[in-house]
Amino acid sequence: MKAVVVGGGLAGCAAALDLRDAGHDVTLLEARPTLGGAVQTLPEREGDPSPPPDNGQHIALGCFTEYLAFLARIGEGGSVRRLRLSLPVVDEHRRWAQISPVSILLARYGHLPLRDRPLVWQLLAMRGVEPEAHDNETFEEFLLGKGQSPKAIERFWDVFIRPALNLPCAEASAAMGIFTVQTALLSGLRAGELVLPTKPLGWMHGDAARRTLERHGATIETGAKVDDLDELDADAVVVATPPAESARLLGEPDPTLEPSPIVSVHLLFDRRLLRTPLAALLGSEAHWVFDRGMLTGNVPAKGQYLTVVSSGVPELMEVRGRELVEQIAAQVTDRLGHAELQWSRVSREPQATVALRPGTASRRLGPLTSRPNVTRAGAWTATGWPATMESAVRSGRAAARLLSDVTTKVAA
Repeated sequence: MKAVVVGGGLAGCAAALDLRDAGHDVTLLEARPTLGGAVQTLPEREGDPSPPPDNGQHIALGCFTEYLAFLARIGEGGSVRRLRLSLPVVDEHRRWAQISPVSILLARYGHLPLRDRPLVWQLLAMRGVEPEAHDNETFEEFLLGKGQSPKAIERFWDVFIRPALNLPCAEASAAMGIFTVQTALLSGLRAGELVLPTKPLGWMHGDAARRTLERHGATIETGAKVDDLDELDADAVVVATPPAESARLLGEPDPTLEPSPIVSVHLLFDRRLLRTPLAALLGSEAHWVFDRGMLTGNVPAKGQYLTVVSSGVPELMEVRGRELVEQIAAQVTDRLGHAELQWSRVSREPQATVALRPGTASRRLGPLTSRPNVTRAGAWTATGWPATMESAVRSGRAAARLLSDVTTKVAA
């Protein structure tokens, strides 16, 4: 079978790998100059510290089994660092506390009064809940209905949910919030481990996938925008593009899944500020701070190289670069201590993920389309997972499997 995959993000790369493994003739077409989709390393500029910054600090979890298997498949299984679930959190008064299984179990999370601290039984109460039954409400509404206080939601639940769903609890579908808690926090300690990249994202995703595909005989064409599926020389097609583009190519109604952006500010300070690999800042637009130098094994000779990530913040998309740098750098130094800024760079992903708000589950479509021998993939599709790297890989594999099954039945 001659198969064409349209879209070279993680979903498209995963689909192409599986189709090639099944013995099909595979061509992968990507409009950008590089593979990887939303997982990219910025083009290197003179004066950048080493390594060049990514378009955000992507975090996986131990429960991302298909994503981790994908990394191993492209030879990058060793390019991650796994840390036990322990999230340092800094409040407005520079006080530190940890979100960890122990702090939850013993109600020791110090950024909440004792009466507001989530206890292990409150987590366990979610174990038997059907997530799909709660897609019509926000996760905040669900938590309030279970007796959680607004303060607990803001200072505990949002710390975990916001980076996972790229939305705060007040906006995210309760179905996705419940699923995330069940999968990451209630499926064993390994499931909740933090998985952090130790190489630039573009190198260990798009570049590595390209090498693997080409080594196995696939054809890769970048800078190749597809306008019409009927013009492709293919027996079968996987459409692995964002929702609106997918709908256009397939001649379907737009599923109207709005995007949720991520803004990242990369900062090199003249002295060390962050004493842990990462930390969350409460009550700040600088949601998460990462020690990029340490995580990638490129600690500067002097100072510290940080990446600051703000999730689901459309208001920051409109702030000019220099103003944004000053704004975020000031919030970091206010919490972590005074330092002089030596270098900075901003990256913005306006369509980093889809915004999985209440009512969006029905608009996430599966791999089957109305066109014969054409399947659909993408992190936004109906994988049962939030729109994460895990969802992307799962969707690509499902789309490839469906194509192979259909062609096998036709041939029989």
